[in-house]
Amino acid sequence: MQSPYEKYLKMERLTLGLAVVVGIISIIQGNRFIILCSLYILGYSIFCEGVIYLNTNYKDLGIKQFIKAGMVVLLSTILLFKL
Repeated sequence: MQSPYEKYLKMERLTLGLAVVVGIISIIQGNRFIILCSLYILGYSIFCEGVIYLNTNYKDLGIKQFIKAGMVVLLSTILLFKL
């Protein structure tokens, strides 16, 4: 029997793996735009983890993950406009 949050778990794993791959590619190529894309993908992965925590009995951890995801996206957006 699958967990009711299986789609969020899969999405979190997929986006985390994608962020790692895109991050490695951006480091090799030295492209700043790809680094920012990697940070946005990482923020989405953290957001998915927050949704999982929020829908279970760990609401405080879910709120912390939402704050982390918001900070990653906010700082990435600031870097986007500074570059």
